[in-house]
Amino acid sequence: IDTVLPTRVHRLRSRASVTMAMPSVAWLLVALLLALLVSQNGELDMSQMSCSSGTLQQLYDVVALLARNFLGLDSFASCSEEVLSDIQERCGLAAPAGAAVLELGFGTGRLAELLFRGAAAEATGAAAAAAGMARYDGVELSEGMLNTTVHRLATLGAGAFRRTGFHHSDRPTDFVRESEALRQYSHIVALFVVDALPAPEIHLLLQALHVRAKAGGRLCVAVLADVPERLSVRLYKTLWRAVPIALGGRRPIALQDFLDPQLWTQVTAWVDERSWLPVEVFVLERSGEEDTSSGDGPSGQPDRARRSAVLERWAVHVLASVVPDLGAAAQDVREQAVASIDSLPLGVLKDILNVWLTALPDEGLLGLAQEGIEAMSKEDILEQQEEMLSAMPTAQLKQEVIAWVKDLDSQSLEEWIVPHVDLDGLNLEELRSHIDSSFSSAAEFVSGDAELMAQVLRKQEGLRWMQSREKILELEDWIEKEVLLPPSEMSREELEQSVLEDVERLSREELQHELIGDFENRTEEDLRALLRQDLQALWREDLERRARAAVASAATAAARPPFSIPPSGFL
Repeated sequence: IDTVLPTRVHRLRSRASVTMAMPSVAWLLVALLLALLVSQNGELDMSQMSCSSGTLQQLYDVVALLARNFLGLDSFASCSEEVLSDIQERCGLAAPAGAAVLELGFGTGRLAELLFRGAAAEATGAAAAAAGMARYDGVELSEGMLNTTVHRLATLGAGAFRRTGFHHSDRPTDFVRESEALRQYSHIVALFVVDALPAPEIHLLLQALHVRAKAGGRLCVAVLADVPERLSVRLYKTLWRAVPIALGGRRPIALQDFLDPQLWTQVTAWVDERSWLPVEVFVLERSGEEDTSSGDGPSGQPDRARRSAVLERWAVHVLASVVPDLGAAAQDVREQAVASIDSLPLGVLKDILNVWLTALPDEGLLGLAQEGIEAMSKEDILEQQEEMLSAMPTAQLKQEVIAWVKDLDSQSLEEWIVPHVDLDGLNLEELRSHIDSSFSSAAEFVSGDAELMAQVLRKQEGLRWMQSREKILELEDWIEKEVLLPPSEMSREELEQSVLEDVERLSREELQHELIGDFENRTEEDLRALLRQDLQALWREDLERRARAAVASAATAAARPPFSIPPSGFL
């Protein structure tokens, strides 16, 4: 025994050592393999790789839900506050009042909120009421992100939605290129959007943004920087190749490879390495001249062919009504021509206005648009308001209803909670349906009281078999006395809270129906006052469109729009 036992124990120990060493060797091989992959991925060009837009849309809808309800709005922020502050400063958006801004992929509204707060902070005193950007438009792939942004900006008050537009599109690049809802902008921002797009779409987007930028307009683009020597970049590329959707589909790219110098001139660019992944930011300026092939240029002057045709028609009527002094100075001739405007036929006047409309000052455009409002019937105004509401995102539509509810008086809130229904005018089936709806509301109200909930459900079940009108009406009385708190016993705060809870359950169609119903109940003059107030929030391009529509709608000489402009600035 003394001889054999030590030998067996030694053999067991040897086998155990080999067995324990095998996992260590396996882990070492895995580590070496990962190191090799990471090293190889450092120089990998990822510009030709991308995720599908449908997959990204679903991902960001989930991210928006988590950010809004659980983790906080900025929990998935792509960069730090310091980096975002640098971007604002160098892109010229640290003081955004008066800027027209287009933002692609606005996410949870982080930058949008900073812009609105910054614009409002620049004005003080009497100017505070009119403070703000000239225009803000945002385009977003994820409807969940859009809803989150609207709710975020709603905390800034009703003024947050002045001169704003939020647009959801499954194909953002096509939307930027084709949508009539977008105009031209002094500043365009695309933070951590381009690095998620396929390479061909990056080229298309930069071309589309060139069209949307005003002459001298700026484009600010931020992407994940492709810095191969950084270990974090090599690790990120390795993870992206394995699970790209888990990283939001964004990958490090060299954006300078996509820039066309005929479209964009680089103002500045820098790489920020303060976070674990380096970020590259480009500030670009629109290259090339303004496109005037379609007619009016940036100076407000019409193209030569249109100008000549209108002047020729005008001259015929001037010669018919005014005997010009051919030896007079050019300035005097201009004054004679402008003086003839009051006697011109309406058709000639329309031609003049349409051609020189872009040369009018804002006050002139405002006057034309106001004249157009005065000529509108109530049906025209309601149709225009319905078109406006139909174009609104659902979340913004809900905020409009919420703002309207908060302005209602207590009597209107009571009527919302218990709308007046002529029960005597209902037949048996209609009455049964009405009481059944009351039971459903009562069930939501007593959901925390099991005993009362059981009574509500039991009586609601019995309603289906009742054939006596009197018995059904008794159930309505029971609901009002035993379950629901009468509106007359609610405070203003309780009334408002009850109505707002009801608003949260409304569908898009119901939200729009409530607002249209409010418009229909207003007088024609109230509706005109509402439209005149909206004119103050329009930027110039929209104001020109309204003024042009007013000119086109002037059908008689009695409906001649006002026209006043200095001759020297007109001819």
